Amino acid sequence: MTHLHIFALNEPITTSHTNLTRQKGETPALPPLSEWLGLDAIDADQIELFPISDLGSMALSDYIQLAFTPEAGIPADEQRRINALEGSVLLVPDDAMTGPLALGPKATLIAAIPLAQPDHSASLPKADVAAPKANTPHTTPEREATPPIALYMLLGIAAFALLAILIGWN
Repeated sequence: MTHLHIFALNEPITTSHTNLTRQKGETPALPPLSEWLGLDAIDADQIELFPISDLGSMALSDYIQLAFTPEAGIPADEQRRINALEGSVLLVPDDAMTGPLALGPKATLIAAIPLAQPDHSASLPKADVAAPKANTPHTTPEREATPPIALYMLLGIAAFALLAILIGWN
């Protein structure tokens, strides 16, 4: 089972490194997070680091619920601990960590929440797919005939001209 580890950072951080900043192509200089967590390595493409104030009025537990889909929601006692955080937070899924976790003084583990996992146990029937016949010309389904856009433009111009003539004769 994969978990999301929620760390309070005991250092003032103004850097944001989230899925959104990665999509925008931003690559901020990150602090030595592997050292802070005592890990051999950390995959920065899977983590989120940001000041909690970036969430505005949204509770951190609500953000985690929306962004990471915990397996069974976040228990009430953990929600209270998470929502009481101030400063900056580091969200790290198990898959982003290499090596054993050995926290230093710059990070505090607040919670480890189980994440929903895909269920690939379904047994689906095989699709009946026939191989294409050799030397069969490829045909496309016929589309309904629709007038080209130029015809609509021509009709609009003609209507406008007729209206102009009628107005001019008054």
